[in-house]
Amino acid sequence: MVDVQHAPAELSNRTQDAREPRQLLERPNLSPWVEPETTKSVSDWAELETIDLTLLDSQDPDVRATLLKQTKKALSVDGFMLVTGLGVSPATIARQLAIAQHLTTGTPREVKERFTAKMSAGSYRGYKLQGIWNKEGGVPDNIEHYNFESESFAHTASQHPETTAPFIPEIEAFAKYTYHHIIRRILTLISLTLELEPDALWKLHDHRSPIGAACQRYMRYTPRDKAEEEATSGIWSKGHTDYNTVSLLFSQPVTALQILTPENDWKWVKHVPGGAVVNVADALEFLSGGVLKATRHRVIRPPDDQAGLVRYVLIHFARAKLDVRLDPIWESPVVKREGKHAFQNRIDSGEPAPTQGEWLEERIRRTGKEQYDEKKNPTGSGLVRENILGRTVEYYV
Repeated sequence: MVDVQHAPAELSNRTQDAREPRQLLERPNLSPWVEPETTKSVSDWAELETIDLTLLDSQDPDVRATLLKQTKKALSVDGFMLVTGLGVSPATIARQLAIAQHLTTGTPREVKERFTAKMSAGSYRGYKLQGIWNKEGGVPDNIEHYNFESESFAHTASQHPETTAPFIPEIEAFAKYTYHHIIRRILTLISLTLELEPDALWKLHDHRSPIGAACQRYMRYTPRDKAEEEATSGIWSKGHTDYNTVSLLFSQPVTALQILTPENDWKWVKHVPGGAVVNVADALEFLSGGVLKATRHRVIRPPDDQAGLVRYVLIHFARAKLDVRLDPIWESPVVKREGKHAFQNRIDSGEPAPTQGEWLEERIRRTGKEQYDEKKNPTGSGLVRENILGRTVEYYV
């Protein structure tokens, strides 16, 4: 067991000298993303912990102890935390949001259709086009995203539209920095919180460049008209958990993300300039034996003073190695004390737990196809329970 309060700073600091790579500065022309004003009409914010990632380098045992206590509370109770000290400038985030704007608006749909993700086969790599999922009242979804995985950066001429090609080097550089610097440090922090060696969780992830098994997403939510908002109750993305280990959303000003609190209330997540929203996803919940909580979250229509704004989003989905079985890490004293197996029924019947790859593929295949059966759920809450690979999953539609 590691003495997490007195662990040498260099153990948590192996990437501290990483800098935003020069590729992010050598860039072709692009229409800028115009930063909107933050909302002034929301007061019902989720009370989330704010974690300064630079404190991971502190030599002060009291500072480190407080940091780990904050992190444990954030991820075991809320499942979410706000993270600062990323080492990414506001200009870089703005540039990446401009790329998200370009990827979703700068290419004709008929061209995008040649580069769509094979979601029926369990893969997000490529485009998910707007409108391919029908919501309540037959209203098509208003979501589009372009997803990059490690394979996306090989043979780029055949994998991306010509309109995307000039931006591949900086997309790759940004994705690599996010994964190998920010995500790695977050995993170090979580490992120490679980009283593991600093690199314990990172060792469960693929270290190959550019981004291992992870996924970098550039996303757009398009505003709907009044009739469509009424038909869908203003919900842009159903209440769900993510399928990976850790998700990192670079904070942006258009308020639309909500989390389901332990009190079963939906609360808004506040914008933190220069920071990120980080949440536990399914695989990390399973690996932690349920000690860390994958919290349901959703995206809804922004508040009135931001109505009509397009919401561009940058998300990084870290994933364990695809062959890692989602058994609890019993080597963790915390997991040993507090955890339990998410797939105990499978274990009892002689089956192994699913792997990260199996869980990911099955969840992706079902995404967008979920249906709310009012006969089974007469409360009208939209809550659906579904058995996936031996695990009951709850989400909202």
